[in-house]
Amino acid sequence: MTRSRLLNYATFVILMVSTALGYQALWGLLFLYWTIPNFYSGHAFLLSDVTRDEDPILFWLIQIAWVVLGLLLVVLDFLPQTT
Repeated sequence: MTRSRLLNYATFVILMVSTALGYQALWGLLFLYWTIPNFYSGHAFLLSDVTRDEDPILFWLIQIAWVVLGLLLVVLDFLPQTT
């Protein structure tokens, strides 16, 4: 098994355990992480591939949604008094 594959399995287990314990910040960090390659590649994935060149409005809406959701999940875990 490759190192990348092991990392994917470990990440999945950590995400499931953190979710079961009620911590959503890791999902928020993952959402934020997913946006980085999308900005450079111009491709996002919703139900299918969305490209910045073919559908720029939807592409940017998806990017904004992932960033906002990611930040909200992180903030809500680390600053619960903000709710």
